[in-house]
Amino acid sequence: MTSRREVFPLIAGAAGLSAVPGSGVAASSTASEPELRRISYLSARTGKQRDYFVYLPRGFAQSKQWPVMLFLHGDGERGDGKGQLDFVLTHGPLFEAWCQRRDLPFVIISPQLDIFSRGEIPYIKFRDAAKIPRRLATGINLRPYNGDVRLPGPMQGALSDDRLPDGPAGPPEGWNEMEDELLAMVDRTLRDFKGDAKRVYLTGLSYGGFGAWYLAARHVGKFAALAPIVGHGHPDHAAAIARAKLPLWVFAGGRDPVVPPRFFYPALNKLEALGHPEVRFTIEEDMGHLAWLRIYEGEDLYAWLLRQSR
Repeated sequence: MTSRREVFPLIAGAAGLSAVPGSGVAASSTASEPELRRISYLSARTGKQRDYFVYLPRGFAQSKQWPVMLFLHGDGERGDGKGQLDFVLTHGPLFEAWCQRRDLPFVIISPQLDIFSRGEIPYIKFRDAAKIPRRLATGINLRPYNGDVRLPGPMQGALSDDRLPDGPAGPPEGWNEMEDELLAMVDRTLRDFKGDAKRVYLTGLSYGGFGAWYLAARHVGKFAALAPIVGHGHPDHAAAIARAKLPLWVFAGGRDPVVPPRFFYPALNKLEALGHPEVRFTIEEDMGHLAWLRIYEGEDLYAWLLRQSR
């Protein structure tokens, strides 16, 4: 079984600026250029100084307020928040906005999860810093469509409520370990970078998808929308999300051997049972665990987020 491969247009090209809904910024050739800032803080969890990225979009200086996106990366992009911080550029909205020069109209917060005890995992231990994508003077990076992106064979499992492998906090040593720091980053961004508190969006991939479910359920009043990718929720998350009617768009890879689609249904079914009015679930049927490459490359997710406001 295969799915139709769709290529979506960019929200705005690298050479110009499209009007951003609610920002007061019109198309202009004199708009401020995008920036990537490193913000330092003292981590209460690790006891060390760490940095995180804040991306400022084109036209940032000309607008009074901007929607804010908190992006949580996957397991393979962990690091010390200093010399290893650039690994968070590898995938996701920050890769699209900064490395691919797309004018995504968000202030993007991109922190780095600490390695903790996971440094001996091969895909972390042997990763190559030379392969980290960069913002090029001209042109864009090749997207890594290889490996498990499009897999043969059947979809992974039936639509059932199978036993989940992890509890509400997600897999071990995940983003729940840095919960308070993530909230402080959002508050600081709202204060220092003209963020709109009514338009704070939360998304993440794989380990970051699990973290996004966890953070949204515990602080549901903080966010205007939630978009976990290839990371399932837990039924215990459902009550808070349903009560707040938090807009939700969840993505899975139909041939994902790491987080198969069947693990998504317990939380999604519970949300519907509790009367959540908008449970949106998309399975990229032909994709493996790296389904996020297609999702963040497209336009649909970003356009949907911009329609949400608390």
